[in-house]
Amino acid sequence: MSRTVFTICVSLLGLAAQLSAQNSPATAPSDQPQLSAVKIDFIPGEKTVFYDDFSDTAQDEPPAHWKLRDGKTELRTGAGIRQLTAVCPVKLSMSSAPFTFPKNFTTEIEAAFAGPGPDIVFYAWPKNVDGGMTPTWEIGINAGEVYMKGPDGEKIGNIQMKPPLADTPLKIALWVQDGRARGYLNGERFADVNQMFVPAGAKSADHWTVRARCDRAEEGWAGLRNVRVAESAPDFSAAISSTGKYVTHGIHFETDSDRLQPDSAPIIQAVARALDKNPNLKLAIIGYTDSTGNANHNLDLSKRRAEAVRSALVSQFNVDASRLTTSGEGANKPIGNNDTPDGRAQNRRVEFVKQ
Repeated sequence: MSRTVFTICVSLLGLAAQLSAQNSPATAPSDQPQLSAVKIDFIPGEKTVFYDDFSDTAQDEPPAHWKLRDGKTELRTGAGIRQLTAVCPVKLSMSSAPFTFPKNFTTEIEAAFAGPGPDIVFYAWPKNVDGGMTPTWEIGINAGEVYMKGPDGEKIGNIQMKPPLADTPLKIALWVQDGRARGYLNGERFADVNQMFVPAGAKSADHWTVRARCDRAEEGWAGLRNVRVAESAPDFSAAISSTGKYVTHGIHFETDSDRLQPDSAPIIQAVARALDKNPNLKLAIIGYTDSTGNANHNLDLSKRRAEAVRSALVSQFNVDASRLTTSGEGANKPIGNNDTPDGRAQNRRVEFVKQ
């Protein structure tokens, strides 16, 4: 092959590559999880009633939103992680600030352990009670098992597991909806019971008491990274039909990134189903952040996150891109107080608005 012919071939290949790039969907995500294949069915509650990620807990200070009554804690930080830690050997007892447990709610907990001995148990008790009676709800977590109980100590379910590596977080969730109680570990459902109601006349639980025990272990630790309780989310199609708007805190991204986390799948799958059932439905996708950090950076991040949601719907669920628009508001239009962990959690959201 002559040098001239070779040069023409290379040029044609380059032109073909450019045309292919131009004709490829602009919405195709380059590094997103395959959400259409994710089997997670847990949908986080929408309206937050309690939240703590220990972001306003200072070093060498007790946790700001908990009443500490036994033992001591350490705040460990690093690599974007803040963890309230009980170091063995120690017993720990602390109660959250009071809140109202909705009839239908979700509780999400992220915990981590080092060593086989430590455990953490959550007890939902009524006002001024921190023991001496059966809790309304109970969640027990250690490095080898998670269990859950409902009213009168009735078993919801349990799951045993291989102890995770130290610093590997466990994500635990309890979803109570119309008498149905479901338990999740790292997005996988391990328990599902029905006809589980709080007895009539029973005192309503108004806080979580957390007890960590590692006094039986010579070394190791038990750590909490965040706790969230929220009123169960409304159905997407029903909300869009009745109000024209759906606000969700169930679409999650990696820290300071537009990469979606796999546990975002249930919400995005619900949006895709609604769009498939209603071919005339068009949506605006709007991203929001809290006010932490640089305002211009947050604005750009919120735009990219909204676009990531659109990209997933188009490339993974075959939604026509013309039916979706995106924008980002950054920290504008807050719905919570940016001075508190609870408020910041409320402000980090994605909204879908009917067009």
